[in-house]
Amino acid sequence: MNEFYKTKTETIMLKSKLILSALIVTLSTTFLVAEPISTNYTSVPEPVHGMEYLQSQTHFPAQLQELKQNGYVVLNFHVDVVGNVSNIQIAQSGGSQFDAAAITAVQNTDWNPAMQNGTAIPVTFQVPFEFHAK
Repeated sequence: MNEFYKTKTETIMLKSKLILSALIVTLSTTFLVAEPISTNYTSVPEPVHGMEYLQSQTHFPAQLQELKQNGYVVLNFHVDVVGNVSNIQIAQSGGSQFDAAAITAVQNTDWNPAMQNGTAIPVTFQVPFEFHAK
C-alpha cells in the first residue's frame, strides 16, 4: 500500500471515529456508539433522522428495567447502497431481551448509506447498545 493511500485511510478512519464519538447521545436508559467495521469509505452509514432517532427506537425491556438489570449488545449489520439493512448479527449478546430490543431498533430505523467519493457503497457496520437501568 502506498504511503499516501495509507495516510489518507488513517485520516478517514480517525475522522470517522471522531465524528462517531461526537454522536454519542444519552437517553434515559440507552447509550449508542456507532463504529465502522471497515474504513474504506469517506462517510459512514447513519440513521436518516440521526442517532437520536435510533435511540428513540430503542426500548428498554420493561421486565429488565423493573429488575434493574443492565445490558450491553453489539450488532453488526450490512447497509446497502440505498440504505437497506440486512444480515443483522449479534456480535456480543446482552441476553435475549436486550438483543431483541437492539435488533428491533436497527430494523425500525431508515439508514443513509456510506459514501465514497460521492458514491453510495455497501458496508458492514457495527453499533453497540448500552442499557442502564435506573
